[in-house]
Amino acid sequence: MQHSRFTFIFSLVFLLTNNLYATPTDTLTSFGITWKFDRPVENGTFVTGDPWIIGPAKVISISNNKNDPDYSPRRGQNGSMLNPLSDPKERSHQGYDDGLKSYKESLNAALPNGNPVSASNPILLHAGDTLISMVSWLYTGASDKEPGTPGFNGGTKAPRPVTRSASILTVLDKAPPANSFRPAYVKGPKDHFYTLADIKWDRLKNLSAPASAPDASDLIQNLERPWVDHVFEFLGAMIHPSEHMPNYGRNMGNIIADATLLVNTDIPLKQKQKLSMYLIQYGIDLTGIADAGGGWRANGGHGLGRKWPILFTGMLLDNSHMLKVGEWDRSFNQGVEFQEDQNYFYVSEAEVKLTNSDQWNPDHRNVQKGQALPYTPEDIGMPEWGIRHAYKPQSDNKHMDSNYRDINGGVTPGFALAALIMGAREAWNHDPFFDYQDRYIPHPERPQRGTNAVNDFVLAMWEMYRSDYTPVWSSDAAE
Repeated sequence: MQHSRFTFIFSLVFLLTNNLYATPTDTLTSFGITWKFDRPVENGTFVTGDPWIIGPAKVISISNNKNDPDYSPRRGQNGSMLNPLSDPKERSHQGYDDGLKSYKESLNAALPNGNPVSASNPILLHAGDTLISMVSWLYTGASDKEPGTPGFNGGTKAPRPVTRSASILTVLDKAPPANSFRPAYVKGPKDHFYTLADIKWDRLKNLSAPASAPDASDLIQNLERPWVDHVFEFLGAMIHPSEHMPNYGRNMGNIIADATLLVNTDIPLKQKQKLSMYLIQYGIDLTGIADAGGGWRANGGHGLGRKWPILFTGMLLDNSHMLKVGEWDRSFNQGVEFQEDQNYFYVSEAEVKLTNSDQWNPDHRNVQKGQALPYTPEDIGMPEWGIRHAYKPQSDNKHMDSNYRDINGGVTPGFALAALIMGAREAWNHDPFFDYQDRYIPHPERPQRGTNAVNDFVLAMWEMYRSDYTPVWSSDAAE
């Protein structure tokens, strides 16, 4: 009965506050980006506020109210993409901004037929399409740039990230059901809709929140704009629009960890449900990316935090496909790659042999600092982290100061604890991930303060609740 009451209250709130249906119009604006059509189109918004239209339609111009009038975009800036991941072989490329080597003009939908969009050269949209339009940060160089432009990245010689804002336009053949979530923004069907009524609110716990709990309103603000996350590998971070999301996986992961833990506490119901709604939308988008051939390969801190939102969403929507994320093909360069699966392992004889051979190749920076340790027979069975273990085990390094160990260790305990609280360890289907967190949290060499430390909220939740969810890994193995 409680589940039904929660669903009713939440649905009623959003029916009253979301503009699901709107008057036909020939212009639509979202997050500062305006699409102009050749005729008025039927339109509305999903529960997240993202717009939809009834197709077919023609976009004859794309503009924005964000760029400084003293700067002019290049031909390859302020780009758009139509149905990202239509070709999985292009997953490392994007059509949003030519300041990056990942840019391919053929993917820039704002240049139909190779020319700027116009009334005589429109973008043709059909039911089932998704158009993502971006606002770029404009500059002539690192010292001459729009106010607010992020600092330049040493590798790309461009702002990190190069994009500022993004808007997602979904084209349908008919209006969606009331209170619908937006379908994933990549290539794929747009004829199935999850709604607020589908959410299984009883899957969330109501644990007492510690005093260090973050403000739910801040987390909602961090998640309420769409996270555009479909470009593969580290250059994907460089097109994460800065007004929507962090560019780096560590920072994204901290938000996800805090949010998924917080919604399992006794915060006010309205905040719990609204925060969960945006987490669910992110999980829907990640599932679509994975199904279309995308992934998040282990590489430093870039790929953190994409598996858990899919499983979290699967639990709240009772979606069998998402719930089986732990059973998806995760093979290198063929299946869906998740950083957390590729990083964590139990030390075996193979690692002992490899790290004591001439094939061992830990990060040269660790070698120079005397921070490279091979595994020994006494380490066999120990849950461990390796920067690229699944596909480059010769980079493994037992030393606690191995590069990026702290960046990962500051984030992943939150995912593990949230999954344990929600009973998702078995569905996750990778035990070394969980056992390593039990090894890492009490480790005396774990960073206690700073950017890469486990935050106070996660530590407090760990101390309060970790022992409630067995098994808890322990070992007398030498550290």
